[in-house]
Amino acid sequence: RKKTIWQIEKEIQKRAFLIPGISSLAVYDYGATPLSSIAAPVDIMVSGPDVKLLNSLANEVEKRLYKVRGLTAVTRSWTWDKKEAALYIDPEKAAFYETNPISISSQIRQRIEGVGASVLRINGEDGYLIRVRYQKKQRDSIDSILNFEIKTPKGLIPLRELARINTRLIPTVFTRNDLIPVVDVYGYRSAEASISHLHERIIKVLKGLKLPKGYKISYEGEYKNMGETGARMGKALGIAVILLFFSLVITFKSWTNPLVIMVAIPLAIIGAVWGLLITGRHMCMPATMGLILLTGIVVNNSILLIDFIEQARKKGEDLIGAIKQAVKTRTRPIIMTVTCTVVGMWPVAAQKAIGLERLSPLAVVAIGGLIVSTILTLVYVPIFYSLVEDAKNLLKRLKGA
Repeated sequence: RKKTIWQIEKEIQKRAFLIPGISSLAVYDYGATPLSSIAAPVDIMVSGPDVKLLNSLANEVEKRLYKVRGLTAVTRSWTWDKKEAALYIDPEKAAFYETNPISISSQIRQRIEGVGASVLRINGEDGYLIRVRYQKKQRDSIDSILNFEIKTPKGLIPLRELARINTRLIPTVFTRNDLIPVVDVYGYRSAEASISHLHERIIKVLKGLKLPKGYKISYEGEYKNMGETGARMGKALGIAVILLFFSLVITFKSWTNPLVIMVAIPLAIIGAVWGLLITGRHMCMPATMGLILLTGIVVNNSILLIDFIEQARKKGEDLIGAIKQAVKTRTRPIIMTVTCTVVGMWPVAAQKAIGLERLSPLAVVAIGGLIVSTILTLVYVPIFYSLVEDAKNLLKRLKGA
């Protein structure tokens, strides 16, 4: 297909709003995002004891969210517009006709929902239950239901003689968190809107909203999920860097060479940030995953570069000669590796990979970081290696003096 998922979303939303009876609509892409485990990118949860008061607070939150730039739709977990018919049985009249509420409600349910009368048997399939109930025209209105004849010990009595039916509005669904009633106001963002920027705007528009005692607002959704996941990924990355450092210490039998090798990591981050800025992408979970991927690639290039320098020096080359030889030898393989990775990532970065458009920040981070880090690694890593070796030689001379 030629259209991106976001173009398709806009077209669906535009056409769907023309359907009569739709009060709210949100069209959003699900897939390789935190949305696999959350309801919406923006989730404002209002909690408190009184459901009616929650409804009014949710209305105010919803009204304010419509002012937030970057949101394409606003919906709620429930609304106060479900019409319910409540049956009130007169106990005195029920007793007069020698019946009871259980018998009355059971007869009403049988006539509306039906009673299982038989099972249609089909070879190789489960049986289909056949229900017997009143025709639709006999049960599609309150007046029709009130005309039901209820069987009592004193004969058939119209339901309107025993009870009344009142209609009322109730929530479409009851939701609770920690046994406390809650309502969630959902917001769906455009592809260009950063969740962090949206969160700042949401806090700004909700500032000044007065909450009664016992009621509170919490920010759920993608922002909370990204914060928690980002913290876990940060810890994982930190542990990975520490383990990498000590494994390099054992491999090179040196405390300084691993430090020189890991200089490539911040160099790669420079390119990753530039890539996000140039393409207009924002920092998100796929971009963070791209950083982890990028770290492994650039560190590998530095390891090979330092290893060549060390081997050349063991063969008798001086420091500058070993650095020149290593850079000359490793430049071509490094560029080949980076070129293959960039070409492979390009369809994802350009959002040409169908279904993976949400992962484009990952590819952008990888491409930008690799291009910049490749150039800087071939320049700065040898420079840092030379400076460290000069410092070590200076310390040796000072100790000898």
